[in-house]
Amino acid sequence: MEIDIKYVIIMIIVLSIVILFSFVAYRTFIQKILNEKFLQHQLELEHQKEVSLQYTIVQENERKRIAEILHDDVGNKLNILSLWINNEDTWNNKRSKEIIAQQIPELIEATRAISHSLYPVNLEKFGLILEIESLISTVNESLSIQLILNHNYHKRAVSYEVKIYRIIQEFLSNVIKHAKATKMLVHIRDSDTSLAIILSDNGIGFSNDLIQKGMGLKNIDTRIQSINGYSKWKSEKHKGSRLIMKFPTQ
Repeated sequence: MEIDIKYVIIMIIVLSIVILFSFVAYRTFIQKILNEKFLQHQLELEHQKEVSLQYTIVQENERKRIAEILHDDVGNKLNILSLWINNEDTWNNKRSKEIIAQQIPELIEATRAISHSLYPVNLEKFGLILEIESLISTVNESLSIQLILNHNYHKRAVSYEVKIYRIIQEFLSNVIKHAKATKMLVHIRDSDTSLAIILSDNGIGFSNDLIQKGMGLKNIDTRIQSINGYSKWKSEKHKGSRLIMKFPTQ
């Protein structure tokens, strides 16, 4: 009987140790998971702050650019127009009238361009695809742009489509300014699970360092991140560039 009691006591002690060890291990495991989740949450917050900061910088740069256009283009034209109008000899001079008549359409076009850069008003009315086609139609014939659309495009929220439009617009602007390209491709593939967009050109390309340093490229990446998109740049010098983007279905 005495042996049985010792055995029971030993078993109770062993079982208690096992339970205690299991509890400590489980608590440690749970704490590790909580710490990892907390760290992940902190990283996500930092990422969101960084994206928000970068997007604010993008907006400020756009405001600065528009302010410069207003000052250098519209402002100067208005000043010249004001001088002509306030000159008493203007209305008796045929050449003066011609100059005024020429300045007014230029002012209207400059104002329209600024308005469109602030917000593509026709996007809400006609939709993203037609607005992209309209953007393409304004480009000089020296750059041939092809739009490929796989499947029917499903309309998204206007705020979302504006960002997609801005990405394409920014890429096109970089191609025109820097790529020395003759061809550009806009490939849009819409599905039930995602929206994929490929932008490419046959220009001179760029080094990977420019992806980090180029303001235009940073603007594009920031806009992509602001709508939870994934992107990948591919470029080699003298072999063109390609931007592959994938966005979750809205």
